[in-house]
Amino acid sequence: MDKRSFARWAIWLVSLGLLCGFAWTRLDLQAPIQTNILTLLPERHDSQALHIATERSRDAFTHQLLALVRGADDATTRAAALAGRRALLGAGLQADDVGETVDSAIAAYGRHHFALLNPRQAARLAREGPRALATDVAVSLASPAGLVNAFGSDPGGYLQRFMSNLPRPYPDFLPDGPLLSAKRGDERVFLLRMELAGPAFAAEGSALAARAVDAAAEAVAKTCADCRFEATGAALFADAARREAKQETIWLTVVSTLLIMLLIAYIFRSLAPHVLGFLQLGASVAAASAAVIAVFGSINILTLVFGTTLLGIAIDYAFLYFSEYWFGTSAPPAVMSKIRSGLGVGLLTGAVAFAFLLLAGFPALTQIAVFSVAGLIEAALVVALLFPVTLTRPPAVAAHPAVNWPARFVAAACRPSRWRYLLPALALAASIPGWFQLHASDDVRELQHFPPRLMQTDQHIRATLNRFPAPGFFLVEAPNLNQALVREEALFARINKKLPKADAVGLSRFLPPATQQQASLAAWRGVLDQPAKLREAFTQMGLPAELADHIEAAWHSAARQPLTAQGLFEAVPDLKRFVISTDGGVALLAAAFGNSNLDPAALTEAAAGVQGVQFVMPLERIANTFERIRVRATWLVVIGYLLISAVLVWRYGYREATRMLYPPLLALGVTLGVLGWLGEPMNVFGVVALILILGLGRDYAVFLREVGARERSPALAVTMSAMTTLLSFGLLSLSQIPALHAFGLATLIGILASYLVAPLSLPPERPDT
Repeated sequence: MDKRSFARWAIWLVSLGLLCGFAWTRLDLQAPIQTNILTLLPERHDSQALHIATERSRDAFTHQLLALVRGADDATTRAAALAGRRALLGAGLQADDVGETVDSAIAAYGRHHFALLNPRQAARLAREGPRALATDVAVSLASPAGLVNAFGSDPGGYLQRFMSNLPRPYPDFLPDGPLLSAKRGDERVFLLRMELAGPAFAAEGSALAARAVDAAAEAVAKTCADCRFEATGAALFADAARREAKQETIWLTVVSTLLIMLLIAYIFRSLAPHVLGFLQLGASVAAASAAVIAVFGSINILTLVFGTTLLGIAIDYAFLYFSEYWFGTSAPPAVMSKIRSGLGVGLLTGAVAFAFLLLAGFPALTQIAVFSVAGLIEAALVVALLFPVTLTRPPAVAAHPAVNWPARFVAAACRPSRWRYLLPALALAASIPGWFQLHASDDVRELQHFPPRLMQTDQHIRATLNRFPAPGFFLVEAPNLNQALVREEALFARINKKLPKADAVGLSRFLPPATQQQASLAAWRGVLDQPAKLREAFTQMGLPAELADHIEAAWHSAARQPLTAQGLFEAVPDLKRFVISTDGGVALLAAAFGNSNLDPAALTEAAAGVQGVQFVMPLERIANTFERIRVRATWLVVIGYLLISAVLVWRYGYREATRMLYPPLLALGVTLGVLGWLGEPMNVFGVVALILILGLGRDYAVFLREVGARERSPALAVTMSAMTTLLSFGLLSLSQIPALHAFGLATLIGILASYLVAPLSLPPERPDT
């Protein structure tokens, strides 16, 4: 290796090493690769309360795992359910003991039962005095529970009625030790409610949940062969999606790589293109990943997937060099000089197009922009620095007929003919109706593939529980907790009126407002401060006077204080999630559930009627965010291409620049039309596909114009680029993941159209001129 070659290799290695070294200092070792797509959403300028409420609502849903154990024999099925619970806990999941939680709540309410009369009961005691209490005690004694509690802590049955009105997560299921159980026909069904400690969408958390479910299913089967076990949860869907994506990535990558290697081997008949092409793409991915990590501290898996595909543009630079080196008219030392202008213009326009995505305000597109710009620069650097000092000898491979047909295709397309303009015009005309059938879809759920088996299991479990996920949550804000509870009660009254079958759940269902509790204590005080009248009322109702004395003694020995939020949280810590402390007061998180999907419009209307209350639908907010980003990214692409047009006008003049932009824009129009005809939705990742289509179409025009339209090397380079892109990205159209399928399908259509119309970037000329 001479000094010149050594210097170039040293410059390249040092520059790449410095970039990777700096990225290492910035790398978040705890989470170097992010797998949660939600981390790529832009930050919203929400209030403090709304931000916390959104996170809690999301975590409550994504961290939860529900499992059912069914069987005919109650005792055996219960034993199997307990075995499954132990397996889930042993695998790392968490759960509360339902029985202990219920006992703790009963004890807390029992200590403050004099403060728990509802407004109607308190008003009646205040109005009718001792006679109302005596009547209620007599009615209570008519029930078996009343006989048991005759001289207990709840002779009037008030606490029992309060407890019976408390919301239950699943109304048909009752506590059974650490479990919840219900009867469904001839079967006993046990419910296991578990939680993940970490993020459900992270690879570690979703894999842990899947392993835990497998262990529980095995434990249940060993304990009860006839019992059935099924589970659902966001983590299980995330794990299935991750494994499916991994499998698809492997087979798609293997198939496309083998086909591309066979194509390169067939055309160039040398090992050098494989080695140098691998070196170029490997260096591009390394530099691009390092640049993203240097800026953001980590890289998202989505950036790697889409960013790596966008680097398909980078291989164009290598094909341009290989085609001229193997089959062009230049000697090895002059190859770089021949392609330098095409390489430079292609890099400049590509970098400008992607750089405009930095203004999208979408972390996903920002990462992809940084990844792509850095990758393209590194790819061009490898070609400019290393290829000339590596490919120094004339190739020993003779050209075979296959390398000539791309040039013949371009030459034929450049001949003056009415078909040269008529066929593209007909294709565009056929595409126009498809434009009007295009529809946007920004629902994040449509970007994912949900395995049918898991979907069926989830629906079965939800139907068994008779409880479906809430469409959103309510945020109740007020200066203090008492006022927030009052507002929440007003909200629940409106919901009950509009949606009688809905089950509203919030802190006010567990903790009456302080003003209401004070009214309850005042009503009791008015009755029990008249012991003589109380004994008389009991005697008149045929009740023993000693019972009145017992109630009076219990009153005087009680704390006679309202149940505070702190006291309730000490007994039932899980209820803390309903309360959000803010700088301006307090906010309560509430939700409404049903045995079917509730109408979001009715819930929104109910919230609008109460001061300080709003109904929030997280999925709709995410969809709105994607919509804004999709629209913004589309306009940025348009603006970026206007700037590229200015660069091309500066380089080639108005007439030639217009001619060069015509093919990629025509390909874009055809792509959108075909997608419309096929009914494919347009989303933010479809915009990324359009960027790739425009970028490659622009490269085709630049290469043909700069290197020489009538020579076979640029035509071969463009053909190789198109074929490898179709083999790699086009295969993504076979993916079951909607986001990848749409991206691959759009790329397949767009690149094929771009290649076929690329000769239109050249002026028509006769072969003999």
